[in-house]
Amino acid sequence: MDEVSNRIIGARIRDNLSGKEFDTYAKVVVNAAGPFCDSVRKMADKESQPMICPSSGVHIVLPDYYSPEGMGLIVPKTKDGRVVFMLPWLGRTVAGTTDSNTSIIMLPEPHEDEIQFILDAISDYLNVKVRRTDVLSAWSGIRPLAVDPKAKNTESISRDHVVCEDHPGLVTITGGKWTTYRSMAEDAVDAAIKSGKLSPTNECLTNNLHLSGSEDWDPASFTVLAQQYVRMKRTHSGKVVPGVMDTAVAKHLSHAYGTMADRVTAIAQDEHLGKRLAHGYPFLEAEVAYCARNEYCESSVDFIARRSRLAFLDTDAASRALPRIIEILATEHNWDRTRKKKELQKAKEFLETFKSSRNAQFYDGKHK
Repeated sequence: MDEVSNRIIGARIRDNLSGKEFDTYAKVVVNAAGPFCDSVRKMADKESQPMICPSSGVHIVLPDYYSPEGMGLIVPKTKDGRVVFMLPWLGRTVAGTTDSNTSIIMLPEPHEDEIQFILDAISDYLNVKVRRTDVLSAWSGIRPLAVDPKAKNTESISRDHVVCEDHPGLVTITGGKWTTYRSMAEDAVDAAIKSGKLSPTNECLTNNLHLSGSEDWDPASFTVLAQQYVRMKRTHSGKVVPGVMDTAVAKHLSHAYGTMADRVTAIAQDEHLGKRLAHGYPFLEAEVAYCARNEYCESSVDFIARRSRLAFLDTDAASRALPRIIEILATEHNWDRTRKKKELQKAKEFLETFKSSRNAQFYDGKHK
């Protein structure tokens, strides 16, 4: 903070990979810390009023037979007035959600009564017996519901986003939803431009910007992957054997990576990383290497939670895949034995916050 102008002019940054700290300076700082944005605001002004009303949202994942392909269910008002939905998602079924007050912590966990509420709510609309043992994964997230700090009452709590500059040089963006992330970013940047008196050379371009791999993508492109590539797999004895690039894997790669999918299949074929990471799921060893090289995948949790969705789809399958994921990342990033051990410990701690059923394993009989 500049003591003369009382304006924020930068930030002290910590690199969580190396532990190093350093100062950086800027004409304006954007606070986009989600549910933690109030703690950042208090660094600038200890008297700042809270903007966040944290809400816990729990979701569960069930086998695919709970939802027909391409068909979902939403109950706008359950017996106690809450909303419940059930949708097909990445070959499984995701159901939710809850909405309750919570505290702000790094690794929130779902409570058993929240999981049971979702199961009870959807059971009224299904002819499938709903069982707790069918829950492949359950997790809790924190919604940063936003309150305008200038409002006189809490009626302003909203799922819309709020952009404000309640301390000179610090623009805060919070609230909102995943579905509005692009417009949220545009509003935040516009506010930063105004605060810093910046002079951009063009208007916002992201409204028509293609995501990486989406330009010229064809929904039928998975057929090319299936026809032109093989999955070279290394057995436990070290022998390399060819495997079919089956439809499930080809579709997954095409939808996940778009026109970049052939880079993943090339790694699977040429570097003998074509084996599936987990039984019944289309994720390949090659994806770990690709993400480490091209998508800043720096940890095992990065891969199981943010580059793939294996932790959310099937917690137990993610746990079983961890040793191989860490082995590949260690090769890519030159990790030593100590780092590999630390990665396994951190990933297991992360997965402990997911509440699956240990005996709920999904086998469809089609994949090996």
